[in-house]
Amino acid sequence: MVVEAPEPGKLSAILFTGIEGPDGLSWRDESLQNDMRDEHALLVRELLPRHGGREVKRLEDGFLLEFEGGPSAVDFGLELQRVLDARNGDVSAERRVILRVGVHLGMVVHRDGDVFGEGVNLAARIEALARPGTLYVSETVARQVEGRLASPPVRLGRGEMKNIRLPVAVYRIDPPEHRRRMPLLSRMRSFWGRRSAAN
Repeated sequence: MVVEAPEPGKLSAILFTGIEGPDGLSWRDESLQNDMRDEHALLVRELLPRHGGREVKRLEDGFLLEFEGGPSAVDFGLELQRVLDARNGDVSAERRVILRVGVHLGMVVHRDGDVFGEGVNLAARIEALARPGTLYVSETVARQVEGRLASPPVRLGRGEMKNIRLPVAVYRIDPPEHRRRMPLLSRMRSFWGRRSAAN
């Protein structure tokens, strides 16, 4: 009897994004919903190479992404939220793209271009827990980025966890001060202008 050796695991930072409808509600217009998903995808793919991330797969309402470590995943997540925040200030309420982002550093297994394992499962649960427009991370990620951020990661209390128990502590990472929004807004307008010209 031949026993297959277990697949070797790798330590990776897994990041999930999840798109929210306007004001947390479902889109009434399916065409608009698809447009918002496509804008989200375009932005993710524009920013991802800058942070050394890999697109594992596109999901119905978000992405599963992989990074070498917590710092690059957090940098990507913060930039994504900042650029969206700038974009949303320039469009009507129904066209706002609001994301939940969750990151966990853990062991994963690669198979056929996909990733599996507890590291993936925990990242998905952290993303689902995140409030719209925020970035939530596990304690392993928080430890990696501590001292590198403008504000230290904030550990969530029991009330914020809504009686959800996870085998890891969860932290919220706040974006830098709003004074950085103007240059990002200019970059975003240029980005969407290039896209419009290409269409």
